[in-house]
Amino acid sequence: MFWSRKQTPIVHDRSRVVGVDLTATRARAVSVGTGRPRTLYLDGPNESLLLFARLDQRTPDIGRTGYGITRLVPHAICSGFLPLLGAHRTWSTGRNSLTAESALQLAFDRVHAPLTHDSDATGLALPGYLSAAQVKKVVEIAGTAKLPLRGTVSMPLAIVASRADMVLGITKAADQEEEVDENGSRPEWVVPLRPQDTGPGTVVVLDADEFALSGAVIGVETQEVKLLASAVWPRLSARLWKERVLDALADRCVRLCRRDPRDSAEAEQSLFEQLDDALERTRHGQPVSLAVRSAHWYQDVPQRAEDFDGYCTALTTLATDSLRELILSASLPVPPRAVWLTPAAGRLPGLVDGIYKASSELTQLAVLSSNAVAEAVAALVPLWTSGALPKSHLDTTIPLTRVPGREAPPASPTHSPHMRAGS
Repeated sequence: MFWSRKQTPIVHDRSRVVGVDLTATRARAVSVGTGRPRTLYLDGPNESLLLFARLDQRTPDIGRTGYGITRLVPHAICSGFLPLLGAHRTWSTGRNSLTAESALQLAFDRVHAPLTHDSDATGLALPGYLSAAQVKKVVEIAGTAKLPLRGTVSMPLAIVASRADMVLGITKAADQEEEVDENGSRPEWVVPLRPQDTGPGTVVVLDADEFALSGAVIGVETQEVKLLASAVWPRLSARLWKERVLDALADRCVRLCRRDPRDSAEAEQSLFEQLDDALERTRHGQPVSLAVRSAHWYQDVPQRAEDFDGYCTALTTLATDSLRELILSASLPVPPRAVWLTPAAGRLPGLVDGIYKASSELTQLAVLSSNAVAEAVAALVPLWTSGALPKSHLDTTIPLTRVPGREAPPASPTHSPHMRAGS
């Protein structure tokens, strides 16, 4: 019996489009079409591709394999390269060498197959801090990787444009709907924090990645959404918040057992890899227990959400002060209608509570779902394809070209928008 080696050709479903959310930390993508949005797996069984490239192998690799050794052999890791596009920076280990451009090429090559599997139209959301020259390089590298890119957009503009109808009151906001799940209870993504007015207003969007905490003030009018002010704070990057928590946990270990996990690369790496899950759980007010392991000793370190918040008090204060300055720079006649945080910003210890306490009673506060940005940019792909939106990078204005009364984009099913603040 003979087996055919002929592969079944990929048939693109032109009704489906793909939205990609790219930051200095990771890439995440969603396929949108008939039925519910589908999260794409960009790194094997993992949904997100972490932008950590390792150089200690025969050929460079990127993703979880790099993230898993970032504390073991930090000199062999290339990370945080997205904001360094165009800079004369090189990461070298042995015979391998990467620039920011080649590292991004490595990432795009890695995600080409999952992005193009069932769609031939992709949109890309980028951090607002990238310059026009850097965006141009991203587009050029995407072309080299043969990604079917239809357009690019600044992340804050994309997310506000996708929810403009909710702000204006044309449609009912998802976080105000009295929907229930199959068990008869409200879905976890309902966020009843502060009542929201309707009509033209402003929204602040906060994001955090390996490079910086960044914010943008977006004005929402009936015909367009427009960037009013923006700021980038590298001293408040997600990496520095993690460093602060790691140092505090290490000090706790020293007090408990007179052992410092920073003295063991394996112990520090193990602790580092537990942080993302621990930060997510403590954001919901859940206690965690982190296991510190080395070849000769171990220690369990129980922590409460309040402990993590306390470690980062100085960072929280700096962040809330910086946000206040950003809002003042926009010269708004009234406080912002809402402050929306991406999941990466929302899990920074103490940040949500700090913003809630410092913001006006007129300001709604919410953490977006994991796929919110990717779905927002996917909604723009048909407009790029049809010519309703220009192919140039959208970083200042997005016209709301659809007629009033349209349905709002579908709400993302998620398990992580509830916040301890105000609850």
